[in-house]
Amino acid sequence: MESLLFLLLLAFACFLLFKGSRFRKWLIGLSLVLLSLGALWARLWESTTAQPAKVNAQFFSGIPRQGRPDGYVSSDQCQACHPSQYNSWHQTYHRTMTQWATPESVVGDFENVTLELLGKTYHLERRGDEFWVELEDQDWEYDPRSKGQSALLVTPPRVKKRIGLLTGSHHMQNYWLPSRWGNMQLIFPFAWLIEDQRWAPFHQTFLRDPALPPSRHIWNSNCIGCHSTGGQPGENPSTHLLDTRSGELSIGCEACHGPAEEHVRANRAPLRRYRSHAAQQGDPTILNPRRQAAKVSAQVCGQCHGIKWVPDSAEWRRIGFRYRPGQDLSQTAPIVQPTRLEAQPWLKQPLEAEPNFLAQHYWPDGMVRVSGRDYNGLIESPCYQRGELTCLSCHSMHQSHPSDQLAANMQGNRACLQCHQKLPNDITVHSHHQAESAGSQCYNCHMPYTTYGVLKAIRSHQISSPTVKSSQETGRPNACNLCHLDQTLGWTAAHLADWYGQPQPPLSAEDQSTSAAVRWLLSGDAGQRALVAWSMGWPAARTAAGENWLAPFLAQLLDDPYSAVRYIAARSLKRLPGFQDFPYDFAGAAEERRRAPQRALDRWKNGLANQLDRAGPQILIDRTGALQQEQLARLRQQRNDRSMDLRE
Repeated sequence: MESLLFLLLLAFACFLLFKGSRFRKWLIGLSLVLLSLGALWARLWESTTAQPAKVNAQFFSGIPRQGRPDGYVSSDQCQACHPSQYNSWHQTYHRTMTQWATPESVVGDFENVTLELLGKTYHLERRGDEFWVELEDQDWEYDPRSKGQSALLVTPPRVKKRIGLLTGSHHMQNYWLPSRWGNMQLIFPFAWLIEDQRWAPFHQTFLRDPALPPSRHIWNSNCIGCHSTGGQPGENPSTHLLDTRSGELSIGCEACHGPAEEHVRANRAPLRRYRSHAAQQGDPTILNPRRQAAKVSAQVCGQCHGIKWVPDSAEWRRIGFRYRPGQDLSQTAPIVQPTRLEAQPWLKQPLEAEPNFLAQHYWPDGMVRVSGRDYNGLIESPCYQRGELTCLSCHSMHQSHPSDQLAANMQGNRACLQCHQKLPNDITVHSHHQAESAGSQCYNCHMPYTTYGVLKAIRSHQISSPTVKSSQETGRPNACNLCHLDQTLGWTAAHLADWYGQPQPPLSAEDQSTSAAVRWLLSGDAGQRALVAWSMGWPAARTAAGENWLAPFLAQLLDDPYSAVRYIAARSLKRLPGFQDFPYDFAGAAEERRRAPQRALDRWKNGLANQLDRAGPQILIDRTGALQQEQLARLRQQRNDRSMDLRE
């Protein structure tokens, strides 16, 4: 309409210019011509330059917004006054947990890549600074009004969507696609494995029973609570559409220090800042976890690194968690502790509605078994319950390496010896291992790798001592047999009795005769198989137990039903001599996976079987390299095939 008016104005100006003869009419006509042409040019310029901005604005309107009420200002407001702390935080994986998809943040390969999964194809491309995927329209399946029921009635059309958000930058990176349902973000069905530099089906990166139906992954509900700062899902209770926002998309300063609006406003006055620094006292307008009591400080980490139960799920879907650093976490999102169920009566009804919840997160004795929930382990530890242990006793966001956030000078045994000063100066008297060996590192015995997550084993953060009885009662591998892979439970029980006076539990003939690790690997459940397969690639275990005998056992798992188990076994296998170039794809065709165990066994027979560094009946291999096939087959037949879904 505007263009039509400009054209009419131009026509009228031309009429005056050529029809009239007087100078005044000529001048008016010429002025109108110039004005009309100028207006038209401006309009054309605006349409060409504003169109990308309009498209960009439309794109970002479909992505969760950064910025929310209640005093959040984002980490960028902290940089001017706290440059050192800002820079050290900026290097962490917390900062890169959730990011915009940019050339600096995306690590996956989008250079004209075509992927296939379950009969569907996905084409990836990069357009300048943008990352695009062509796929069947996911919106048809994720209509929030369907309340989990697929709205897919016909074959959906193929569409091209631009990646908006991504999560992860350490082990793997996942990508999210915007939808038409508010600003809901839907998972792209492939993950980029950073160590392997390859795409893998997203659902195959979890330790989850392949017979279970696919789970729905939506960033606004699955990730926002802990992978952003102050996240608000923003669900409309009537339409169920989402208007999601966060104080910050990454895990920023305010996640640990609380909303900083008042702090920023108060410290705009230079005199106040200098006076506060000179006094070396805390600032009441912000929270510093290091200045808090141990339990208050630990809860700051526990808000994300704990398994919480949300009392009011409808409220959470609308405004997110109400907890703020410095508050009592138990008042808004209490931690689920299976060891204290009698003190948590509010859990009875939810656990009846979700009976597999505890098995998906905990060992039978209540020890947490999935990654990212270190606070659950901490609060069950004697050092926390009877002492002042807190997360900051060992970790730091600012004076640490981004890989593990272990604080400076806390490597090795230093973290433990800062409290356990009564331990003998000669650590070997307590550990019964050589001083510089893995067996004299406190955490290898008291924080073993019995937690699972991100396709690997992770240290338990429930500090405890190894016992054979706990392995018998819970199925959880103990520290001794995770390192001494070639030894039996009987061997471990005898040493623990001799060294520490532990009573020896009743043992079966197999407990006395066969390596515990071999038994867990072949006849254990998927979680046990994953942990032992990881340990067979752990340098400390290969040093203690030898490595040339491990390949036949890892080969058994190359055709495991669980994709995560296959991946871990293959990675450990490729760390053995002669297997670095072993061709194998844990997500490949089923027929190829079925052939892989025999291919691995043939390679072992032609190489490492002639260079055994361990042999004997306990590992079912004799000195000639011959395998005890009957016993191997019997253990495989005993495999615990119970359905597992470890919710890391």
